[in-house]
Amino acid sequence: MDRTRGKGNRKTVGDTESKAVRLLSRLRSKPLSMFRSLTRSGLASLFAIFLGAAAVFGTIVWLVERSTGNNMFIRLFDGLWWSLVTIVTVCYGDKYPESDMGKIAAILLMISGVVISAILSGTVASIFVERRIREGKGLQDIRLKGHTIVCGWNRHGDRVLAGLEAEAPGVPVVLVNSLEPERFDAIRTLHPDLDLRFVRGDHTQEAILRKASAHQARTCVLLPDETGGSGEANADERTILAALALKSIARDIRIRAGILKEESEPHLRRAEVDDIVLHGEFTGFLLSAAGEDGGLPDAARELLSFSSASRLRQVTMPAGLVGKPFAEASEWFLKNNKGVLLGVLAKEKPVTLDDILSNDSGAIDAFIKRKFEEAAIDIGAGMESAGKARLAPGQDYLIGSSDVAFVVGGEA
Repeated sequence: MDRTRGKGNRKTVGDTESKAVRLLSRLRSKPLSMFRSLTRSGLASLFAIFLGAAAVFGTIVWLVERSTGNNMFIRLFDGLWWSLVTIVTVCYGDKYPESDMGKIAAILLMISGVVISAILSGTVASIFVERRIREGKGLQDIRLKGHTIVCGWNRHGDRVLAGLEAEAPGVPVVLVNSLEPERFDAIRTLHPDLDLRFVRGDHTQEAILRKASAHQARTCVLLPDETGGSGEANADERTILAALALKSIARDIRIRAGILKEESEPHLRRAEVDDIVLHGEFTGFLLSAAGEDGGLPDAARELLSFSSASRLRQVTMPAGLVGKPFAEASEWFLKNNKGVLLGVLAKEKPVTLDDILSNDSGAIDAFIKRKFEEAAIDIGAGMESAGKARLAPGQDYLIGSSDVAFVVGGEA
C-alpha cells in the first residue's frame, strides 16, 4: 500500500483556494526583503541620477524654450513632464523643443536616458537573479510568519511533507538542513503543491534558525538528521540541541520531535518539546499482538495513513457538546457522519490567581491579590494548557470546554 500517494489528480475548489493562499503568503513575504536587496545594491543612487538628469534637462529646456516664446513650456512642470516622458522613451509628442539649443539638450537627454535606463534594468534584473540563486542554495533569509519549519532530514522526510500538505494546505514550510541545493530541488519537484523554502546550514545554531524566521514560526518538526556528516550516530543529540535553540528564540513555538533512542526523551521533555515520537516504538506491539488471525498491522496502517479515508483525525469539539456525556457525543458524531469518536484530548486550564484566592476569602487573601495585581504578576503566564489523551473515557465522561476530539473516518 502506498501511504503517501495522497489525493490523486482531481482538482477541487479547496485546491484552488490553498494555491491562492500560498501565492498571497509569498507576495506578503517578499516586499520587505526585496526592498532591502534593492537598497543594498545601490539602486537608490541610480534612481537619484535618473531623476536628477530629468530635473536638470527639464529645467534647461524650460528656460530656453520659454525665452524663445514656445507656448508648450510655460510652467516649470511642463519642462519636467517633457524630460520624464522623453527619458523613459514614452514620447507622447504633446511637448517638444523648437529652438536649436532646446533640441541639443533633448539629444543629450535621449542619449543619457538610454544609458541610464539600460543600467537600471540590468541592475534590477541582476538583483532578481541573485536572489533566486541564493534562495535555491538556501542562503537567503526567509521572511515569513505563522509558517512551519522542518529541521533535519532523513528517509522519512518526504512522508512528513506529504502529511503537512494534507493537514495544513497553504501553510509555507521551510526546510533547515545541510542538503545540497540539487537535493532540495528534487524534493520541491516531488511536492509541487507545497510552498517550500530552504535554509542550508546547521539547524542547531540560532543564527541559522533565525534565517528561517523561527521566532515567527508556529510549528517546528525535528527529524533525526542524516545530513550532518555523522549520519544517525548523534542525531538525537542534535535534535536536543535544536530544541533548546528553538525555545531560546521562540518560547511559544510548538515542537514535534522524532528520536531514535528512548533515553533521549527525558531531555526533550525538559526542553519543553510538545510531542515526541520514538522510531520503532510500536514495532514490537504490532508484530506480537496481531494474534492468529492477523490484520492488526494493516488496521494500524489504515489509521495512520494520510491517503486513507479511515485515518485517525484530531478535530475541534462542537460547542454544543460541551458538558454532554461521552456517549451522547459519540452518537452525535455518528449521526452527522463526522466519524467514530474514540476519545478526547483533555486540556487543563492553567492555574490563575483567582483559582487560589477567592474574592470573599478574607483580608489577607485580598491583600495578597492586590499586591499581585499592583506588581502586574500573572502566575499563569507562560503556562500552556496541558493536554492528556483519553481514549474511550467511559460513557459518563463529560466533554470539557477545551477538549479536542479524536475521530476515525467521517467528513473532514
